[in-house]
Amino acid sequence: MGTAPPLALPLDSPACTPSNAGGKGANLSLLLRASNSSSSSKSRIAVPPGFVVTTAAYRRFLAADDGALLTEIEKELVQHQTGEEADLEAASANIRAAFRQRRLDDALRAEIERQLSALLPNENESEPPAPIYLAVRSSATCEDLPGASFAGQHDTYLHVPPSEACERVVDCFSSLFAARAISYRERQNVSHADAGMAVVVQKMASSRQTSAGVLFTANPLTGRRNECVLEAIPGLGEALVSGLTEPDRYVVSKGRGGESGGEIKDRRIGAKATAIVSVEGGGVKEEHRTELATETTPLVSSTEQPSQPPPAVLTDDDVQRLVAIGQEVERVFDGAPQDIEWAMAEDGEISIVQSRPITTLVPLPKVPSEPLQVFFSFNAVQGIIAPIYPAGQDAVKAIMGGLLRGITWGRYGNEGTFVQPVAERLYFNVTTPLRNTVGRKVLRKLLPAIEPGILEGLVTLADEPDLSINSGVGPFFALRLLSLAAVVVPRYIFSMLMPDTSRRWLVQRIDRHVHQIEKKAEGVEGLAEVVAFQRETLSSFFPQIIPHAIPRMAAGMGPLAILTEMASSLPNGQDLVLTITRGLPHNVTTEMDLKLWNVAKAIKEDPTSLKLFSSADADALAEDYLRGRLPNSAQCAVAGFMGEYGIRGLYEIDFGQPRWNEDSTPLMNTLKSYLEIDEERAPDKVFAAGEVAAETAIRQLGEELNKPRLVSFLARRIRCIAGIRETPKFTMIRIMGLLRAKMLREGTKLVESGSVENAKDLFFLHTNELESLAAGQLHNCKAIVCERKALMERESERTRLPRVIASDGFAHFGGGASAANAKEGANAMCGEPVSPGAYEGRIRVIHDPRAEKLSQGEILCCHGTDPSWTPLFLSAGALVMEVGGLMTHGSVVAREYGIPAVVGLEKVTERLATGQRVRVDGSSGVVEILDDE
Repeated sequence: MGTAPPLALPLDSPACTPSNAGGKGANLSLLLRASNSSSSSKSRIAVPPGFVVTTAAYRRFLAADDGALLTEIEKELVQHQTGEEADLEAASANIRAAFRQRRLDDALRAEIERQLSALLPNENESEPPAPIYLAVRSSATCEDLPGASFAGQHDTYLHVPPSEACERVVDCFSSLFAARAISYRERQNVSHADAGMAVVVQKMASSRQTSAGVLFTANPLTGRRNECVLEAIPGLGEALVSGLTEPDRYVVSKGRGGESGGEIKDRRIGAKATAIVSVEGGGVKEEHRTELATETTPLVSSTEQPSQPPPAVLTDDDVQRLVAIGQEVERVFDGAPQDIEWAMAEDGEISIVQSRPITTLVPLPKVPSEPLQVFFSFNAVQGIIAPIYPAGQDAVKAIMGGLLRGITWGRYGNEGTFVQPVAERLYFNVTTPLRNTVGRKVLRKLLPAIEPGILEGLVTLADEPDLSINSGVGPFFALRLLSLAAVVVPRYIFSMLMPDTSRRWLVQRIDRHVHQIEKKAEGVEGLAEVVAFQRETLSSFFPQIIPHAIPRMAAGMGPLAILTEMASSLPNGQDLVLTITRGLPHNVTTEMDLKLWNVAKAIKEDPTSLKLFSSADADALAEDYLRGRLPNSAQCAVAGFMGEYGIRGLYEIDFGQPRWNEDSTPLMNTLKSYLEIDEERAPDKVFAAGEVAAETAIRQLGEELNKPRLVSFLARRIRCIAGIRETPKFTMIRIMGLLRAKMLREGTKLVESGSVENAKDLFFLHTNELESLAAGQLHNCKAIVCERKALMERESERTRLPRVIASDGFAHFGGGASAANAKEGANAMCGEPVSPGAYEGRIRVIHDPRAEKLSQGEILCCHGTDPSWTPLFLSAGALVMEVGGLMTHGSVVAREYGIPAVVGLEKVTERLATGQRVRVDGSSGVVEILDDE
């Protein structure tokens, strides 16, 4: 038989691990061992001695009496699983009462008393020993971990007499089933059965504790790793943790480039009107300190003279000592930013009583923190909230590297640092253009139409010393601009003069380019050749296509900008200009929607197909299509559509994402929605009505500006050529579809040889790993894929992503709503108006169109969209999005279909709920909540 696991361990034991001592116990054990091995200094880590009642003791407690307590826990959780707060509280109360009715068995009590004896004073001393008190803290196995802190979910007891230690241990055991802890575990998808509880028992400071607080070794509000945030209160820390008092708060610099730091950048002295202090004999009490309160504190009522500012708890030297200790603690945890709880005694001794990782920070880009570098979110621009597959990350790097090399004659784009993965999303480095006079102006001009929230973040950082302007139009830059202008300007002029011919030439050139790639692909065999062909094809995309597409797109979008400026003086000018873009022809995404509508019509006209699509689930229909089992009329119609558009899919710019020809479930969901569309809302009729509205707007704008010929000239260019804005991306998706099919064929061969479990596993590998796999040198391939899948799953839980991030950790999450909009209130929120009109209806929050259906007339509420979402727009009454600007995908399509749209609404998918009735005003940018039903 194996050795029984220990019921308790000394806190400095190397045997303390997260599995037996919980997160808090393991972290404190590591710090105590570091403290014991370090020399005394200003920044020495001091951890009070103690011991850990292990998770083995907790499970022994549960298993007593043939597991009667465990049975009662399971019964309560099953009986109260409605999710309602009252039910959760009832279950918790019953479970914790059941814990309190039981005592620790004799063996457990004896082990705790043995460990306590090491903390108690020596009774043989000549003088009577001063009484000691304990801190008894819960330490769950799922708390204080890198992925989830569970901060504040479990109980802590301070100033506990040793005689009460066993009772407090049981209370800590039971706090694993506090209502807030049960709820938090469910939100974090942590099993109740897998969770365990240990208890840390520590000796409190020998002299009277005067102050306590928390120290964040990175700024949790801004994300900056070079700043600490310190909060301090008098007495015990429980008043701060419980939110009973307003603390003193300091923002302190860590220093740069090896400097000592410690500069207090900001200080705010809090009221500190309430403190929790220890009571002689054991226990704690609240103490209201009116002499510390400010004049704004309700506890003070004085009309005779203004209150004096309350005194600070800490001296500046105390602040600097704490920051230095915090950096030492951070080093113990390999530089991971920490959330530290500390206490200070009368003699100035600082003790660390808890340290946990700060789990809310976004990971840093893998670049030096200094000098400062700035990145904006590619995901936000593309409307993608999901993580991007490793193969997808490398595909974007190859494409953007080709663009940079082409623009700069090979000067940039070779090292790959321009594109950085952060939290498995992609961020583009804009430090160089931000520090250039021309680049900064271009960013200020373009970003409001693409993603205003990004510009908002860049403006916040613009005055940083490391981002000051350091270049302008130098000789190299001027020569490259002239060479680009020599190519682009003639094509732009030609496109303005002959827009239809210019557009046709672009489409023909693109088709020739795709056919050439298809021809080359026929001779590519083997994983090594496929990977090399993929890299060459993607990196050559921009040099081959963009010099031809940009001047045409400028000829379409330039006139739109001119008309917008001309109409700015008119009360309805913005709405008229945007209406000109309704029913815009030559848009590949709109054309796709109309063809999908034709598929729906074919299904409607066949009774057998209509009956099946009306009754079957989307996933069953998708399976029937793949196996060729749909009724002949539907099978042929869907197959015809797939032949042209099957290479599209959700988040399709990510090379790793499945395409419709692999899983047609989202398409089947859309077809089911289309079958519910009223004849008046038929896509072809909506599109035709949009064309009529656009012509009316052109005439009206010309009349109101008294410039009918100029308005007509500019508007015709918009309608003839602006629709090609989606063509370059669609071309890229066509090429990616071909490359993905080649990769899947190689994946199938590798499945047969046993190298991978699934052909799609190849998309969890980076390009260099695929090359190693092709050479037979990637021996741990399956383990890497398994690890990547777990990482992608964890990162998919991250739903808030910064639009801008800097190398020092600064993160900007905010939207970009215009300051000119009305102030938000309890029943209204304001964003960017991008498609005119107003609509009242019910909200439908959709995170994944593959799994959710939008009913006719519902308001689509989502993080962002890409072309795979476009079919939903035909059913939508309006659109509200977290990200986007005037020219992002969802905004453009909403205008083309004539549905009101507001974008740039921070956390809108959390602030609104499915079923709420709202009014969306796409002219003012206001979304008004009408009721909560």
